[in-house]
This record gives sequence, C-alpha cells and structure tokens, in this order.
Amino acid sequence: MRTALLRITARIAATALLGGAAILTGTLPANAATGTVVTDSGLGVTIRSGNATDFGAVGTQPNGSVEIDCQTYGEPVTGKFGRSLVWDHVPGKGFISDAYVNTGSSGLVAPLCAGNPRADRAINWYAARNGSTAYQGYCEKAAENSYNKDLIWGSAKIDWNDAVARGVAHRGDLNPPKGALVFWDLAAPYGHVGVARGDGYFWATSVNGKIGLAKLPYFSSYLGWAWPNF
Repeated sequence: MRTALLRITARIAATALLGGAAILTGTLPANAATGTVVTDSGLGVTIRSGNATDFGAVGTQPNGSVEIDCQTYGEPVTGKFGRSLVWDHVPGKGFISDAYVNTGSSGLVAPLCAGNPRADRAINWYAARNGSTAYQGYCEKAAENSYNKDLIWGSAKIDWNDAVARGVAHRGDLNPPKGALVFWDLAAPYGHVGVARGDGYFWATSVNGKIGLAKLPYFSSYLGWAWPNF
C-alpha cells in the first residue's frame, strides 16, 4: 500500500465520504467520490473490465478528474502513488488501479463495490475443481492459482504473516468478504489457506481430503482473513 506521505506529496485535490454498499452501474450514490488520475506519460490509465491487469482493456481514463462510484480490492499495482490493492470503479466504464488516482487517501474513499470480478473468478476456479485431490499439500499454491498467480509465498503461514506485518490481517473474524483469503494455523509450520465465498463458506484443499466447500471455521486454529497480496 502506498503511504500517507506519498499521498500528501502528490496530492492535487480530492474530497470523498465513506459509505456503504454500491452497485456498479446506474446513478452515482450520494457517497461516491472523486479523484485525479495522474500518470507520468500523461496519457491516462487503462480501464479494465475487472480488478486485475489480466482483465481486458475497455478504454483509457485520461489524466484529470474522475468520478468513482465504488471501490474494491484486487491485484496489487505499483503506480504514480505507490503500491495499492485498491481498484476504483468508473461509472459506466470499468475499473482503474487506484495506484494512479489521487483521492487523498491510501484506503477506500467510496463504498465497497457489490461486485468483485477477480474474486468471482477465483471462486469459480475452485468450484470447477470440486473433489480434486491434485492440490493436496499445496493449499497456498491452490489459492494463488485461483487468482492466476503462482510461487508468490512459500506457505500459507508466510502469506498470513505478511498480512499481519502489513497491519491488514483480520484476526479471528468469521465474516470474511467474498474473495478474501482465510487462514488456519495447521500443519506447522506451513498453515492452511482457502478463499472465502462471502456467505460464511469457503473453498480450500483438504476439505474431507480434497478441494471442497465448507462453512467457517471448519478446521481448528482459525487465524482470520486478509485480502490477497498478489
């Protein structure tokens, strides 16, 4: 995540209010936000159909003021304002990385989007492999592969410890949002990880010896959840 210092140094002008849930289309909610797109090239930032760089480009948001009707967490991107997991939804267009948008904050300044395309894709990845034993002993690899990533962290416990070190681990919380990683202190020193469905259930390996869906906490020694840092 970019630091507050980076935000202050590059601040142009932006105001926003915190708020509740929002939809991805339609009239801007009263608590929507504005920001300022800033790129070194001056050509603007790519608008994508989802909250990751491997979603298709659907246009370009030029440098300057931009409306944001909601925000979500997605693939981390390093841009003009540092590294950020936040993606901004531009009404009627798509998603842009908040790493190129000056909102005056390193966190959310608009409602959390009701939709999360990257999380949906990860959940569908697990569902398509329901009952598979191919990832037994490789829970972290499964979680990363579901997000189209690989070889980021050596184990689930290392992944969790990263979230703790960054101050973004939600310890003991049994209500993780859709797409969040859920962690357990199992199989020392490796730990265990799955992906939350957003309704109290999660997908993971080792559910009755295979990839499966279960209700939290299911395993013992539940640690909590964090957004994927990959």
